[in-house]
Amino acid sequence: MSPVPLRVVGVDGGATRTRFLLADGSGRILGRREGGGALLGVGDEEELGNRLVREVRALAGELDEPLPVEVLCAGLAGVAGREEARRRLEAKLVDHEVARRVHLVSDGEIAFFDAFGEGPGILLVAGTGSIAKAKRGPGAELRRVGGWGALLGDEGSGYGIGLAGLRAAIRASEGRGADSALVDVLPEALELDSIRELKSWVDTADKAGIAALGPRVVRTAEAGDRVAEEIVDDAVRALTAHVRALAAGEDPPPRVALVGGLIEPGGSLRSRVRAALQAAGFEPLEREVEPVRGAVQVALRG
Repeated sequence: MSPVPLRVVGVDGGATRTRFLLADGSGRILGRREGGGALLGVGDEEELGNRLVREVRALAGELDEPLPVEVLCAGLAGVAGREEARRRLEAKLVDHEVARRVHLVSDGEIAFFDAFGEGPGILLVAGTGSIAKAKRGPGAELRRVGGWGALLGDEGSGYGIGLAGLRAAIRASEGRGADSALVDVLPEALELDSIRELKSWVDTADKAGIAALGPRVVRTAEAGDRVAEEIVDDAVRALTAHVRALAAGEDPPPRVALVGGLIEPGGSLRSRVRAALQAAGFEPLEREVEPVRGAVQVALRG
């Protein structure tokens, strides 16, 4: 009987969407799939585990590939610092026979690996949330700045920009702040008749829904709205501060990879952040970083 060929699955789970890759032992990608968000919140292991099992089974079914694969590596938002939840989720995926071995790591870790491998660098992430991570070289500790979540952090993120835009629009509508086109732009983006309906909308909105307004605020700034420009300038300064903090004392400064919907290629904030980093003496990585590809590479390492 011929040996079963090695197969691995890489997963990149963010707050708003999850990407899956199935690859062979050489790293060749055999198939892709995309699903909803995979944020590991408190008490979410059961629901998240069921969702991951369904998606991996669907991907394998599309490719007519048998399960379990040898290794599944998933980088998940919210997994850092939650060891018990991580172990329960790993066990669930093994028990449901999608993989013989499962490694759950932070979403930043797989993105860093795709950007720099074991080498030095700084990973700046700005999507729904924001965080930066750095490593000085092989075997070095992966250090972080930011990643404190919606209440304590997320400066420069889509959520941070969207929330600031909503607050500025409300102040402007009541005469408590400078006039701004955001008064009309944001309700229109949400298909609301007036800014007064924001209260009902935000009562049921999730973080991803607020973050989706971030690019609208950026576009309003690009159209010349001074209030929106101030919000965007604050966001760029905040993201640059993440990088400066991690690079303190390093000469020359490490390269910086830009990841996340706001600053990846095509992202609405990418050109501004790149310019700010270059002005501060940093070299942004030119190529696109694909975190799910990093998950495959980590899986192949065992």
